[in-house]
Amino acid sequence: MPLTEVIVLIPEERVGEFYRLVGAWMTGGALTEEAPAPRGRRRQAGGAAPTLSANSRYAPLHQHLAGLGKDRKEYEMSFDEISTVMGAELPKSARDHRAWWANTESHSQALAWISAGWKVDGVDLDNELIHFTRIERSA
Repeated sequence: MPLTEVIVLIPEERVGEFYRLVGAWMTGGALTEEAPAPRGRRRQAGGAAPTLSANSRYAPLHQHLAGLGKDRKEYEMSFDEISTVMGAELPKSARDHRAWWANTESHSQALAWISAGWKVDGVDLDNELIHFTRIERSA
């Protein structure tokens, strides 16, 4: 079967929905209007934000980012710095795919920075740099 490469640009906040639809299509599942059962980390009762497990491989990154001064609004880290903080190498997909760095709470790596009060707003795969900005919390 011949293959065709397709590039699809998707707003960051819709990446999870895109993967659910593609996954359903690839597995022969029904593509319906009703929302599929949630996967990955779930919000706790009452709509509370999901939390990162202390045993997560990304917990050291969370602790590092959470420990930065509240007056700091931007922060940049190289992939090597992130690996050093984590005490483990980043997965290959982090080096190859921009989508790995999406601010999606259902992914444990993103939950590490989001729950620490940061979001990724710049990814430079060529130079292996990540730019974080502080999440503005509404009162």
